[in-house]
Amino acid sequence: MAFSSKLACLALVLVAAAAALVAPCAAQDDLAQQFVDLHDAARKDVGLGPVHWDNNVAAYAQSYAAQRQGDCALIHSTNRPYGENIYMGPAGKAWSAADAVGLWVEEKQYYNHATNSCSAPADKSCGHYTQIVWRDSTAIGCAQMAYWSMVECLTLALAAAAISAPCQGKTRQQDVLDEHNAVRSDVGVGKVHWDNKVAAYAQSYAKRRQGDCKLKHSDKSDRPNYGENISRSTNKNFSVSAAVGRWVKEKQYYHHDTNSCSAPAGKSCGHYTQVVWRDSTAIGCARVVCDNNRGVFVTCNYNPPGNYRGQSPY
Repeated sequence: MAFSSKLACLALVLVAAAAALVAPCAAQDDLAQQFVDLHDAARKDVGLGPVHWDNNVAAYAQSYAAQRQGDCALIHSTNRPYGENIYMGPAGKAWSAADAVGLWVEEKQYYNHATNSCSAPADKSCGHYTQIVWRDSTAIGCAQMAYWSMVECLTLALAAAAISAPCQGKTRQQDVLDEHNAVRSDVGVGKVHWDNKVAAYAQSYAKRRQGDCKLKHSDKSDRPNYGENISRSTNKNFSVSAAVGRWVKEKQYYHHDTNSCSAPAGKSCGHYTQVVWRDSTAIGCARVVCDNNRGVFVTCNYNPPGNYRGQSPY
């Protein structure tokens, strides 16, 4: 009886408990490093920075790989908060990280960067390659599942992870935290911390805005009990930090002594007051580059929420 292997490599973000790993730690670390190195080599060829391995998202990769144990069908997951590449290894042959990533990178021959177009034949595509070299993806995570044809499925959780983008890596997360906490410190309010669950919601909503880039809040009926700040820009380099800077500028219109706002038409104080809201203790942010050069959309969510009518933020 032959067996085939299936790999799910998920791009971007974040949420869930760490997956159970049954391979020796050294083997796990080695395989993870192989995937990172192979991605980084392809990204370096086009002038992009490296990705890192993120165990927080690994759970999703492993969870979906486990769902495919019963049929090993080469089917993408649905309603996912991540980008995703999948691979089915040949029957009866052990495969490596290089086999999977190599197959995806082969699609480079069909991709024309000058026109941002794909000339792949009917049974090929460019999407696996473009996901690997996507500029905003900063973390990866992969999961492997071995399938023994019509007998049983063996889960080889050799790696947990996923490509994360909610706030583009730990360094940028810390920058956003530092910016919030500096402003909060100025008014004597305690620090906030990063919450992956909150960030996951931010990322899921940012993805919904990717198609139109509308400066529109998520529906309160769909949103968990979080506060929300949003921003957008036509500048493709617009960052979460730049968005926070915009929100904090509203401080000039806010009068704490009267808990009132003198912002002119088209401006407000609500973004600033949410940043410094005394009861908000956790944040999570996300950024997406919108389709068809529409710009960049940024959102941050806050738990617990702020901006209760009649209450002072601090």
